[in-house]
Amino acid sequence: MKTILKRMTAMLLSLSVILSASFTVTVTAAGQPTSYSTYSNSGERDVVCTSLDGTNADYYYTGLYTYDKLSEQSGSSLLSSLRTLMRSTHKDISSYDDCRELAVRTDCENNDGRVLLLYTSYSATKSQWNGWNREHVWPQSLGGGNTSGGGADLHHIRPSDASVNSTRGNHKYGEVTNGSAKYGNNPANGYLGGYLGGGYFEPLDNVKGDVARICLYVYVRWGSNWGADSITEVFQSVDVLLEWCELDPVDTWEMGRNEVVESIQGNRNVFIDYPELAWTLFDREAPSDMQTPSGEAMNSGSSSSCPHENTEVRGATSPTYTSQGYTGDTHCADCGKLLSRGETIPVKVCAHNSTEVRGARPATTTATGYTGDTYCLTCGKLISRGKTIPMIVVPDTPEALDERRGDNREMLNDKRAERKAA
Repeated sequence: MKTILKRMTAMLLSLSVILSASFTVTVTAAGQPTSYSTYSNSGERDVVCTSLDGTNADYYYTGLYTYDKLSEQSGSSLLSSLRTLMRSTHKDISSYDDCRELAVRTDCENNDGRVLLLYTSYSATKSQWNGWNREHVWPQSLGGGNTSGGGADLHHIRPSDASVNSTRGNHKYGEVTNGSAKYGNNPANGYLGGYLGGGYFEPLDNVKGDVARICLYVYVRWGSNWGADSITEVFQSVDVLLEWCELDPVDTWEMGRNEVVESIQGNRNVFIDYPELAWTLFDREAPSDMQTPSGEAMNSGSSSSCPHENTEVRGATSPTYTSQGYTGDTHCADCGKLLSRGETIPVKVCAHNSTEVRGARPATTTATGYTGDTYCLTCGKLISRGKTIPMIVVPDTPEALDERRGDNREMLNDKRAERKAA
């Protein structure tokens, strides 16, 4: 029993090392991850995200939903397109219980097993569930009033200190003047979570963008399906919402969360990848000096737009006899923008002009033989199966027959002697 326990412990330790290694993410000098984990949030709070590299965004925005095509639309047309995109890719609808269990993946920092609470930025343990709860960033009473559908969407629900969540209640988000400071209690005791006054709740500056982008997601993804019919149901005004988006740009932690949630339920929060579209949605022009993951806001300004004169192809692969190839995607070598997608190259077709026989063996007097299977030397494909070769039968000689008769007579005599003895 002790031996079994030791082996199990060793296996668990080995697995822990493997998993830990798989969550190691390299970052550039500017703090940008070269890739994001799809299992556990691998970003960092307050490190502004300035690149979509390392994310799955390139593979999400395709066909009718590339940024170029989306940015040509505005108002209700853009709303319809974004809603179709985020609904059609939302393959796994989570439950309210899922939001608690999965928080250690979506809301941690670098797989640390803790949960970063909204508003206070307190890092709580999973065991402190009695103090933190699942926050409807868009208050239930201002939306669907339930904990299913939009009320259980992982892009929407965030863990929060219960005391701050209770204080925030169903107040709209907005700018507060001479309001009262609201602090966490358990577990975020003494941590400032925001200000309340004039009928509005104002979170701290470093989470204002998070809140705005979450509410934009709920409004576009769910709309009347969860009672989120207008963004001003939950925000003081569109102007305040957009100001908060600009004030608190997307950080790599928010992008890391987007990656993990997509791996679980299939869709992304478009306003994390392309905050610029929030302005287009309300028929406004995004500030040209605003930092965004895609850089499209800066590209839109005449002084900072990139002419895309230098291009490079990324992700090209050659076809083989067993798998397709890909011509590669064309990116601007200067700004990194995806300019055009490549095409699939069909699997190579082999004429099987060069073959060889494998597995041939001769027959013997005690075993059958085999002519061997024919394979193509170029692609390795099995062309034809071989056939069995019967065992070799040796004809009897007169001497062998006499010997066999003698053996038979001797056997009969032995049996008669045994019967007499019995």
